[in-house]
Amino acid sequence: MSYKFDSLMTILRKLDGKDKVTVYSLMDDLEMSERTVYRYIQTLQVAGFPIHFDRTKDSYVFSENFKLGKPDITVEETLALGLAKKLLGNFGTGMEASLSRIEEKLSVKEQILPKHIVLKAEKLSPLVEGYLGTIYQAIKNFQRIKLTYRALYSDKETERKIDPYYLFFQDDFWHLRGYCHLREELRTFALDRIVSLKVLKEHFIPKGISSEDELSGAFGNMLDGEPVEVILRFDPEIKPQILRKKWHQSQQEKDLKDGKIELRFKINGTEGIKQWIYRWIPYVEVVEPRELRDEIRSELKEATNKFVK
Repeated sequence: MSYKFDSLMTILRKLDGKDKVTVYSLMDDLEMSERTVYRYIQTLQVAGFPIHFDRTKDSYVFSENFKLGKPDITVEETLALGLAKKLLGNFGTGMEASLSRIEEKLSVKEQILPKHIVLKAEKLSPLVEGYLGTIYQAIKNFQRIKLTYRALYSDKETERKIDPYYLFFQDDFWHLRGYCHLREELRTFALDRIVSLKVLKEHFIPKGISSEDELSGAFGNMLDGEPVEVILRFDPEIKPQILRKKWHQSQQEKDLKDGKIELRFKINGTEGIKQWIYRWIPYVEVVEPRELRDEIRSELKEATNKFVK
């Protein structure tokens, strides 16, 4: 940890402990110049800490009874709570209220992120937020639900009875995984495509399904499909973007002699990864499986025909 960081922490702890904090006292305590002290105080102010000089107390103080938190809550943890509230608050008013109650229990002031930290996430619609709470209770009580569902691609509405198993958040949308009695198999349902939902007075015995195992084989939100190995090759010019993150836990990478990068995935089905592949066209080549390669070739040919008319 750097000397500058330690010095900033010292200033924050003195302010939090209501010590008398002046430029001259900090010059002595931190063994630094007057100019450096002013720069460090300004750094903390820019970072979002409400510090000002109180002339009546002849000391720097926190504004509005601001406190870092209890002794067991570090500055790093306070920042983490602020990040969580900013991001998870968009999951609905219920989540936001829960995080506020956590703050109260920890005796910390409401956390507002500094302006230089930007998090973007769409707020849930009231309808989806309501579905989340209802489905959560149904899962806990092993209660069957009845829903009217509008398919994404056909826009056709169907009524289904579902044994709900778990909820998951993927690609900016909430999804329900459950046994569909209409299709007689496990299916995935996007909450924003649910038209109506009702909890039935019917209970079910849950099957031994592991959400961790299912999600580990998924690419994106697509959980259905037989296990398959997908091999992709990417051109050198987008290699940095491809290697920025691990896209799937099964991912294996191999540098090729021509400068390309080869990625291998073991996933369930190809529908999810196909959508991701289109993101990298024309810098990607599907090597395996052959069926996916032919399918994308056919779709690209169809798309090209639309632009040559």
